Amino acid sequence: MEIIEGLDEKNLDQLIEYTMTDESVAKFTSDRKRFCSPEGYREWLKKGRTIYCMVDDKGDLTGITWFGFEGDGFTLAIRVYGSARGKGLALGFLKETMERYKKTDEYKGQKNKRFWLEVSKDNVAAMKTYEKLGFEFERDGSGPDKAILTLLR
Repeated sequence: MEIIEGLDEKNLDQLIEYTMTDESVAKFTSDRKRFCSPEGYREWLKKGRTIYCMVDDKGDLTGITWFGFEGDGFTLAIRVYGSARGKGLALGFLKETMERYKKTDEYKGQKNKRFWLEVSKDNVAAMKTYEKLGFEFERDGSGPDKAILTLLR
């Protein structure tokens, strides 16, 4: 697996395909609003997001992470797709991309280094990954089935 900053056109097409066909994406995320089309993706990037993709040896998309300053800290998310899911790749992928993001001017330029995310409480695999990284429950999220987790580093 290789980690690359940004998405090329091939990977963007794959992201849209996963977004529109993967039932876990529909169940646990709002990605069908963000990544429904190339235009939707580009509009979402204007929010000041940095995206990383994980690709296999053929250059096919197997996962994404993204980061951006929002509210009182840096928001982030991770997705692992297709045959890469369930293989224990999420933790290493997120660790690596967090370290890369911490080297960016955007991260260095903010005083508040707090990371936060919203996760579905019933997304057990995601919750375990975040807890292994040191994220802790802060409060309920945008709905009763959502939680805001934070990491102070």
